Amino acid sequence: MIRPRYYAPVVVFGTTYYYWGGVYYVASGSRYVVVNPPVGAVVYAIPAPTTVVYADSQPYYYIDGAYYVASDKEANLPEENPEYKDKQEDSKQSDPKMLEADDHNYEVVGPPVGATVPYLPEKAEKKEIDNKTYFVYGSTYYRAFASDGDTVYMVVDDPTK
Repeated sequence: MIRPRYYAPVVVFGTTYYYWGGVYYVASGSRYVVVNPPVGAVVYAIPAPTTVVYADSQPYYYIDGAYYVASDKEANLPEENPEYKDKQEDSKQSDPKMLEADDHNYEVVGPPVGATVPYLPEKAEKKEIDNKTYFVYGSTYYRAFASDGDTVYMVVDDPTK
């Protein structure tokens, strides 16, 4: 896959990511692969279907296992991929207005212990540890709880440490 038509370059700990529409791409040889949002990335906007969750009264914007906080740190705005310049319009790509910039930027942070989310990422795995059921996504552990008749998932400390 090539980089998307439009993207905002994001550098985290020396690695360059290409961000567009809530998706992060990274170079892998001569191709680009989709990766999870890297902690420390600062972006100009987040995807619309985020859910606001709280931990210690701090709002976090949650989507598919990633947590964002509002930030005053600088973020790059989208630019056009030079590989697309002077080429016919790619019907699969949106124009750069897909995500509107807000009054502030957003930083990817680690999952806050105590945050409760309405759903888990698709790739979360169920694990039994000390006769308790956990759901694990990456290095994040969740426990399921009932809340007003719905199942919600709380970020908990790693029970193996």
